Amino acid sequence: MPKNILSVLSHTEYGNLEDSDIGLFASAFAPVANQNLTLLLREDAVNYAVRGQDGSGIKIAGTPVQPGFMIETDLQALQQTKIPVYVIREDLEERGIKQEDLIPGVRLLGKSELGKLVDRFDTVWNW
Repeated sequence: MPKNILSVLSHTEYGNLEDSDIGLFASAFAPVANQNLTLLLREDAVNYAVRGQDGSGIKIAGTPVQPGFMIETDLQALQQTKIPVYVIREDLEERGIKQEDLIPGVRLLGKSELGKLVDRFDTVWNW
């Protein structure tokens, strides 16, 4: 029987050339591993769900990072593999992010609903 896993990202470290956002990348492998994975973005990580982000212009010591980081494309790819992506509504509001600013398909969740969501999973990864 597949295991239900909730991967929670709370911090914005995506694109730092380390594996600190391994939860986001591990999500892409969940269908292969016969696991049902859901991604929850909260706190500062809700910024990942904003449309139009393009990290392809990142430079380190003047040298462009190749191929660059396409946050929006990565989240859309997760959704295309049937991995739901949630954000906490109050975390968006605290940062002045409106629902219409989000990548299509991202689901809003109130903080009061968080307990019910977590209860649906066998394992919770908190990154």
